[in-house]
Amino acid sequence: MAAVQDVANYIINSIEVDNLKLQKLTYYSQAVHLVLNDKDPLFKEEIEAWQYGPVVPELYSLYKINGFDPIPHVGGGGHLTAKEIESIDLVLEYYGKMTGVELINQTHQEAPWKDVYQPNKKHIIISKESIYNFYKDNYSFTDA
Repeated sequence: MAAVQDVANYIINSIEVDNLKLQKLTYYSQAVHLVLNDKDPLFKEEIEAWQYGPVVPELYSLYKINGFDPIPHVGGGGHLTAKEIESIDLVLEYYGKMTGVELINQTHQEAPWKDVYQPNKKHIIISKESIYNFYKDNYSFTDA
């Protein structure tokens, strides 16, 4: 299992992202990996339902200093397996051209976030089970 920071580093070094877009691409990377690898998570960190969509709090804290500016390329991220990279690459191909706002709108239409989000409530986890169950039935990432 990858460290969420390695997943983020790979994304940051692959395409231009701000913190908002990084959060959504990390979320979708988890979703793709769960579906393609029979519920095996890409990373262990929890994803929470925040106002602007799914967020990994640890990553948000690291990159909030960047605001809406692109995150500069970083070192690291060399601890990913071929299967982990495959999942992330599918997400980058499928969602990488979308803006952060488009990704927010997309996640807000999908059950994993929509079913648990509560305004003004913090630390509501989007379960890996709900992510898996929704995306296994609603998306074919192999056609990306």
